Amino acid sequence: MAVRKLLATAVAVALLSLILNNVAAFTPNWVYQALEDGRKRSVGLWKMCYERGKGTSKHGQTLERECESLGWGSDYPGFQESRSTVKLQFDMMRACNLIATVALTAGQLIFLLGLVELPLITQDSQWWEEAIAALFQLSSFVLVIGLVTFYRIGPYTHLSWSCYLDIGACLAATLAAAMLIWNILHRREDCLAPRVIVIRRSLSARFRPRFENDYVESPC
Repeated sequence: MAVRKLLATAVAVALLSLILNNVAAFTPNWVYQALEDGRKRSVGLWKMCYERGKGTSKHGQTLERECESLGWGSDYPGFQESRSTVKLQFDMMRACNLIATVALTAGQLIFLLGLVELPLITQDSQWWEEAIAALFQLSSFVLVIGLVTFYRIGPYTHLSWSCYLDIGACLAATLAAAMLIWNILHRREDCLAPRVIVIRRSLSARFRPRFENDYVESPC
């Protein structure tokens, strides 16, 4: 059985969402912060980089970056907004990012297992497409929750490009789930059954009986 084009397209869109989500997660450019001592730093989900002055040149000061790893509950000195709000925001986004990554990966694996036609997972299974759609919808939902935590940020913190990249991942996951849900809701019931041929006997004349075949086939 050929894979439905809409399903394959939705899985490809979800794969794009998975790539964007991971690229955004492992970069240090999620937000930019200004510290009390005048330095600036860029903070990601798992890495943070400071900008330190290296020297002066004809065009001004040359900056170098010193990076270090971050973990759960990371709290570094800075303005009060960094200690009170950003810590919680990043912990929330880390959790949502991991859940979305697992959901998107699981959806891809279920799709591939359906192509292999295992005994328990086939393309004719009623739950196959529904499970993929549910996982993609879960990923988009948790990404929205994580991104909402960055709605309120202080005057010394500014969103960077990785945050907007993850917004793109959220939109791609939402689109993939919407495509599958639309396909499930608009799938005709007679498309789920195999083709049926009905042969009916009819009399075309009063004293001359004969067989006349009427073929009724599924439009799918």
